Amino acid sequence: MKLRAFCVVAALAAWFAPVSVRAQTENVARLENPCASGEFLACANLAVLYKHGRNVMRDYPKALTLFLRACEGGVNFACGNVGEMTYLGLGVPANDTDGAPILRGACRRGDAWSCETARRLGVKMPKKRPA
Repeated sequence: MKLRAFCVVAALAAWFAPVSVRAQTENVARLENPCASGEFLACANLAVLYKHGRNVMRDYPKALTLFLRACEGGVNFACGNVGEMTYLGLGVPANDTDGAPILRGACRRGDAWSCETARRLGVKMPKKRPA
């Protein structure tokens, strides 16, 4: 019974895999024009694809450039990614002195991913002042 269930799951995964690969490729193409037109969230999402190499060749410098553009457009998680990539040296030489404040800023502006990444990297967050 377990073998039959495994075979069914494997067959379904093989059946749907081409659809998901095609969808991811289309996502890259669908994000490029809006990003070029100034839709900063599209730039940030495109940067994620380049950062992780999802259906495009992993390209840290390109991802960083796209994250910077999105950050300048006000996308906080993009700022957090700029901080993380700078801190770790992905696409640029590692520089924790410059990366940490960028991460802190994105966290202070409410981006949970940036807060978690700062914590994971050991970036010290300033204590909140009493109101």
